[in-house]
Amino acid sequence: MRDATIVMPAGMGLNPAAASGLASCTDAQFAKGVRVESNSCPAASRIGSAEVDSPPLHVPLQGDVYIGEQLSRDPTSGQEYRIFVEAHSAEEGIFARLIGNVFADPQTGNLKAAFFENPQVPFETVTLALERQVLTSPPVCGSHTTTTALEPWARPGTAATPSSSFALSSIPGGGACPTTMADRPFAPGYTAKSDNTQGGAYSPFRVRIARPDGQQELKVVDVTLPEGLTGKLAGIPYCSEGALTAAAGTAGKAEQANPSCTAASQIGNATTRAGTGSEPILISGKAYLAGPYKGAPLSLAVVTPAVAGPFDLGTVVVRVALFVDPKTTQVKAVSDVIPDVFGGAKLDLRTIDVDVDRQRFMRNPTDCSPFATSGTIKGGGADPTNPATFSSYAVSAPFQATNCGKLGFRPKLFTRLFGGAKSTFRGQHPKFRAVLEAREGDANIGRNALVLPHSLFLDQGNIRTVCTRPQLASRTCPKAAIYGHAKAKTPLLDNPLKGPVYMVSSDNQLPDLVADLRGQVNVQLSGVISSKRGGLKTVFRAGPDVPVKKFILWMKGGRKQGLIVNSTDLCRGKGQFSFMNMKAQNGKQVKTKRLRLKVDGCKKRR
Repeated sequence: MRDATIVMPAGMGLNPAAASGLASCTDAQFAKGVRVESNSCPAASRIGSAEVDSPPLHVPLQGDVYIGEQLSRDPTSGQEYRIFVEAHSAEEGIFARLIGNVFADPQTGNLKAAFFENPQVPFETVTLALERQVLTSPPVCGSHTTTTALEPWARPGTAATPSSSFALSSIPGGGACPTTMADRPFAPGYTAKSDNTQGGAYSPFRVRIARPDGQQELKVVDVTLPEGLTGKLAGIPYCSEGALTAAAGTAGKAEQANPSCTAASQIGNATTRAGTGSEPILISGKAYLAGPYKGAPLSLAVVTPAVAGPFDLGTVVVRVALFVDPKTTQVKAVSDVIPDVFGGAKLDLRTIDVDVDRQRFMRNPTDCSPFATSGTIKGGGADPTNPATFSSYAVSAPFQATNCGKLGFRPKLFTRLFGGAKSTFRGQHPKFRAVLEAREGDANIGRNALVLPHSLFLDQGNIRTVCTRPQLASRTCPKAAIYGHAKAKTPLLDNPLKGPVYMVSSDNQLPDLVADLRGQVNVQLSGVISSKRGGLKTVFRAGPDVPVKKFILWMKGGRKQGLIVNSTDLCRGKGQFSFMNMKAQNGKQVKTKRLRLKVDGCKKRR
């Protein structure tokens, strides 16, 4: 036999768990073509035994099978995975050494092994017994066939094609044995929790996804975090797109020695356990903050050097798009498709742990209501290479902050009218400014109601143009719908959020007042306008559970643009007073029945 090619059954692949404690043998150590009685391959590179029964010999040749040194990171080259076979007989003085090349499909992990240019000697049987669990069995039950192409020296180009089949009748953990890929079970475990549950506290946040052996592959994670569970982005640079692209093409050991992303952008660590059997191998990576991705303003990049035992398969980069709800600031995390084959090896991921443990990064809600991290995890379904066939499994992890009632709540609100002396007379339209200040460490603001004095009312005739809700969502509101501007400063971001204040169509009697704050993320604060006892009332009913250091709202004035109009001379009497009622996320309230409204123009009339 000159060449022997063996094609493994579909679904049988290389098992990463076997790499734990495994070493490789170099070509020099194996000493192929060198007349020495034994090779010098390390014991940890041995994966099985070999026996060759040849009629001219009195006894069979016996020996070992070793893992050969990796020469490439291309699984289709046959040089990434190699096996060395030695069979010898001291009695006969024969030492035979063969090198086999293993070709792996980079998408499916299917395997083909080949031994080329074998010695021109007769044999009856060659038996290779792989004693280490280097292979994983196919994922479905039923019959599975190994095929071959065996070419003789006498007739090059022709080949015998014997085959052999075996049957699988059970799966790990028991249960019904699937006969199709789509029938495979899929019930992953999911947990998500903070180390410290104190409301408003910073705490590491840990997520674990567990997949029982024999179940469908983990492919996509799509979950939404609880309201108020946020991250402090201030002071953290993004890992750049260029760095992430470079990481994806970098050898794993090189990435370990010199990470592509800077330590300044690291927000946590990621570990995976991979492989079939009772002892999957642990592989460590890092989690970085990255910029906009797939329509999301932020992303998480999990960078994992795929180094296992003697193998360096490269670096796996999985991005997680972080969508931020503009009304609640809830974070929805949607991962890329997670590879189940990398470098030709079937990963068989058993657990994924992402620990977002950067100091003072993840911040708990100040609302202690019961929430959950919930969503779906998609499995490989009928075809792990085709997202259209993925299955879906609903997951939910309860989350509840504690001791929120201990948080203080003492915000301050300052209001003022501008526009000079003329703007103070009856029928004029002054400019309006409100400044809200909050203490860091307090409960976050949930609801804010402000009733202006009877001397001011809404001039509905100046509501010229209204932005529709679809226009607001697509950021296509007309400029004529802008009636003011707003700015918010939060300790979570380096720079304040700024944006226009629109009148937006709603289901209420009047259009809503919406501050469209833009920056690193987009936040929309929506207020309902109405009248209470003759005064103009604005209520922001459901503010997001995030800390705000200062919020400033400016409303335009003037005969054509001002929404507020004077019903009387503002400088007469003992002053102008509003009514304020704020409610915190933890239920505490602050009411001010006589909130002074400063009128700048009155000073100029004196």
